[in-house]
Amino acid sequence: MGSDTIYAVIDLETTGTSIEDGDRIIQFGCALLQRGKIIQTVSQLINPERSVPEAIQQLTGIRPADLTAAPYFDDVASTISGLLEGTVIVAHNINFDYPFLSAALAEVGEPVLTQPGIDTVELAQILLPTQASFRLSDLTSVLAIRHDNPHRADSDAISTAKLLLALADRFRALPTVTQRHLAQLGKNLLRDTGDFLASLVQPLRPLAHDQRQVGPFILRQSAQPVATGVSATDFPLTDRAKKAVLMPTLRFRKGQAEMMDAIYQNVCGPRQPLMIEAGTGLGKSLGYLLPYAFLTDAAQQVVVATSTNVLQAQLVNETIPLLGQLLQHPVSAVLLKSPRHYLDLAKFDATLAVREPNRLTRLLQMKLIVWLTETTTGDLDELHLTNYRAPLFAQVRSTGEPLPANDPYRSVDFYGQVQHALASAQVIVTNHAYLARHSDLLASHGRPYLVVDEAQHFADQTAAAFSQKIDLRRLHQLLGSVLATIDHGGTRRDLTQIFADDALMRYQLSSFQTLVRAASELVEDLQQTLYHHFDLGRSQTPGFIQVPLHADEVSWLLDHLKQPLGKLQNQLAGILTGGAALGAGFQAEPDRFLVGDAPAFQALDGLLERLGEQAEAITSLDPAAMRAGEDGVVCLTLLNRSDVSSLQITWDLFFAGHQIQALLSHFTAPVFVGATLRVDRNFQYLTAQLGYSQLDGSQEFVFRSPFHYHQQAQLFVADDAPQPQPTQQNELADYYAKAISQLADDDHQTIVLFTSLAMIKSVYIRLLHQPVARRKELLAQGVTGSAEKIAKRFAIADNSLLLGAASFFEGIDYPDRQLERVILTHLPFDVPDDPVVKARGAQLQAAGRSPFEADSLPRATLRLRQSFGRLIRTETDRGVFIVLDPRLLSTAYGTRMLKALPAVRPLTLPTAQIGAYARSWLEHRPMTKKEASHASSTSSDMA
Repeated sequence: MGSDTIYAVIDLETTGTSIEDGDRIIQFGCALLQRGKIIQTVSQLINPERSVPEAIQQLTGIRPADLTAAPYFDDVASTISGLLEGTVIVAHNINFDYPFLSAALAEVGEPVLTQPGIDTVELAQILLPTQASFRLSDLTSVLAIRHDNPHRADSDAISTAKLLLALADRFRALPTVTQRHLAQLGKNLLRDTGDFLASLVQPLRPLAHDQRQVGPFILRQSAQPVATGVSATDFPLTDRAKKAVLMPTLRFRKGQAEMMDAIYQNVCGPRQPLMIEAGTGLGKSLGYLLPYAFLTDAAQQVVVATSTNVLQAQLVNETIPLLGQLLQHPVSAVLLKSPRHYLDLAKFDATLAVREPNRLTRLLQMKLIVWLTETTTGDLDELHLTNYRAPLFAQVRSTGEPLPANDPYRSVDFYGQVQHALASAQVIVTNHAYLARHSDLLASHGRPYLVVDEAQHFADQTAAAFSQKIDLRRLHQLLGSVLATIDHGGTRRDLTQIFADDALMRYQLSSFQTLVRAASELVEDLQQTLYHHFDLGRSQTPGFIQVPLHADEVSWLLDHLKQPLGKLQNQLAGILTGGAALGAGFQAEPDRFLVGDAPAFQALDGLLERLGEQAEAITSLDPAAMRAGEDGVVCLTLLNRSDVSSLQITWDLFFAGHQIQALLSHFTAPVFVGATLRVDRNFQYLTAQLGYSQLDGSQEFVFRSPFHYHQQAQLFVADDAPQPQPTQQNELADYYAKAISQLADDDHQTIVLFTSLAMIKSVYIRLLHQPVARRKELLAQGVTGSAEKIAKRFAIADNSLLLGAASFFEGIDYPDRQLERVILTHLPFDVPDDPVVKARGAQLQAAGRSPFEADSLPRATLRLRQSFGRLIRTETDRGVFIVLDPRLLSTAYGTRMLKALPAVRPLTLPTAQIGAYARSWLEHRPMTKKEASHASSTSSDMA
């Protein structure tokens, strides 16, 4: 590939994905590139001689009428073949377009394609390492490439050509050392994509001032901000002084200013715990960070704990740098996570020595090499992957162990840099779980101030951090997988075949295999013993079973676990040591092994990491706490009542007040902040959850949201919605699917909130048969992807319908047109049969309190407030909130829950009428109930 090469960038629109099953091309698009310019474009509709599925018509906008007069493929095949002759073919997902077109040409007697091929998906995955989506429309949006008609072959081909040029420019902008490294590793890429990268390598040039080479890597260096040590007396005490700091960059908000004063005065005075409810849009992060910027230094730090990694990153990468700009001096901060979030450069370097790994491993390695030129943290979360289970990650994650003094990567070790920054940072940002588990480490330099953001989650997340699980099912699976890497009896080389000619290693491998088998048998025996002793097969309930144990049953369990778990701990320790020794031999002398041996060792490394996690869970088991049982419940669970191998042991803490008070003792003047902390207009529920007996009024603050909810939001309640009944799940799913189709079939982005993943799946299956599925992208948690994956996809989409559960009730910002409609299917009460809910209720009842009033209703009320809070995120947002549960208005507790929402008057209408009314409201076209009724009947007639 040289300067005169002509690149034929192609795109096909087809009736389906399989030419073998009769699918055909309906449009061919091509853009010819030479010397960095598009020299010719071709667009040709093609009559497929068969029907075009409705879904394809909706996707492409190509109707059967458009194809009636179009030529057949055999009429244009020779022209297409001639056009492509002598070119290098480029496509976005080339392993679809290239073979499909080649097969189509062969069917009509034209030569098959033999030209080189380049895949722009792989190029983008390597050169845009932190991009969340690699769909063509998303990439063109990120790179500001004009893309007029997505899913039309002509437009897609031109856009892909421009994408190829943009990616080539990105490659050329990389340091020459990195370019050469990528070219060297690119042989495993699809078709000739690696050769294309090699053709772009530039002459050697000096590194930029913020770059340095360590080993084969070019790393980006960032100057760490050093706090200037402003005095507490410099704090802007008056509104005028605060305006001078905040404006004109930010608006001055009176409530935010009062929040700053409350925190500042508390630290300078009584240093009491504070509860602060700061309404959405108030700017609570700056509300607490600004006063602490004047109150902290390396000797007196503040720890800020949030509920999610997303919020942590937002604080460190956006809010704290903004604060530094406002104050005109840097505020030093460090983001603290567990070591496994960080890349270990030495380990990563070692993986590159493996010759010819599988393509996906090599692709990920190349992605990481480019990322290293961008990142200053080494935090793997920056890659925005939806799955970090690739075997490579097990090999390259940091363990947190200090590197030897002579290690070449010691000075640039990412996790080591975090530990070093801890000592000098003013602000330490972490998450609730890390705070719960490591409060003593966070407070190792004294008694820092503490801010718990999103504090409504802190009690539950602390309880989860102290809960324990012996996942016998997972342990048995992992041990079985380890045995398969030793000897799986297939054609792919396993460890037995790899070490067949080495007598010493065969002996070590045999001993290792015996130990793994013994551990696997011990797990099986333990599962069988528990299954039969507790007669778990007696349950007639199909599917998942969770059986809570009584105090005497827990005592029996712990007595009979002590000996086998102790033995299992020793076996796992031996397995981890033996497996590491096998892998170390491969890493030390890779030339002794064949090219295809790497996958077996990579798989073993990944399995050992996960076995280590299981071993740690067994080691951390606290029998005394389980036996006491006062604030927790022990359960045995089965995925299916007849599946003994799925048995697990769990201990779930349901009240963490004692643990929270113990960890708070390490900190000074803790502040609990959130947008939804109160129930029934008071903080009593939260204070009890946190283990406080009572706080007085001087410790509680409420600062209202600046939003005008009565103008920005409209609340609808469907007065014909059925009462949720556990025995009528199919009927309820039918109603939800029909209602969602009526309410969300338009251009407004919509999230539908459920309290059950099973219901999401049922409704999703029904929606696939509704017209809305052809007009909107359907995203369903647990069906089309994980919560993280579909959340990222929804954020960059423009016409999606998302079905989500608990994680979507809060914590994700979708401002403006990213989210204009929230539909709540069911008042968000806990599942009453959940053992933890039952145990919590039993404890409250024993104390003479109503479980519903003291626990279930407050929790549901907070979730209702949080779900409504998804809708309006800025002062210009406009949205509708639709409730498909009549209990919100028909019950006394529903009325109490409604009062917790902002002052928005609910409008009750039949489900069929809400859609038209809501659309008119969103589009600023007032509509009466009569007009909404007429619109819904007209729509029904048309349907």
